[in-house]
Amino acid sequence: MSRDIGDLAPHIEQPVVRPFIALHIDLPDPVRVFTGTGVFIHDGEEWIGAGGIGAIDTIGEATDGSATGIRATLLQVPSEFRDDIAEQATKGALFEIYVGAFDETFQRVEAFRLIWKGRVDTYQVVDSGDTISVEVTGESRMRDQGRPAIKRFTDEWQQRHHPGDLFFQYVSQMAEIPILWAKADQSGPTGGGAGGGGGGGGLRFNEAL
Repeated sequence: MSRDIGDLAPHIEQPVVRPFIALHIDLPDPVRVFTGTGVFIHDGEEWIGAGGIGAIDTIGEATDGSATGIRATLLQVPSEFRDDIAEQATKGALFEIYVGAFDETFQRVEAFRLIWKGRVDTYQVVDSGDTISVEVTGESRMRDQGRPAIKRFTDEWQQRHHPGDLFFQYVSQMAEIPILWAKADQSGPTGGGAGGGGGGGGLRFNEAL
């Protein structure tokens, strides 16, 4: 499936192109890095040059419409961030990849566009001494369409997802409550029999009920 590159098109067609790829992971201390050096500000957010993102898997969708995963590797990250990354890494955190273009002087961002959005699936940190490499695997939210939605409908399940909500508080007790149904008198019609007059027919409910 082709992707609309929007305002990137005129910059790609220029004789000189200064493209970059940027990666955002929405952790408590958000990660915003790009393939370059220095710092740039876009929409009020600061993006830090990581020198180079080691590898980014092909971004795409299968012909049947199912979404594919993606893996990005950050290289030469200072080792002082090792513990910070390990403490913050959270499965399910927002994971975005952008592509952009600088002007010829690398001083101004001419175009910036989101090309993939999903969430963190797994991560791995490899310690190389002075630096570390971080590999992050993400998956598209579209993958959930092929997974069964498992809900327990218990108070414990509800409290994990919506603390303080008491909607399912008495579900377990309700399962033990007997339900009594009214019963009709099954003795049959009363009165004068076939062809006879008198006595209204029909069912007569037990007076005790």
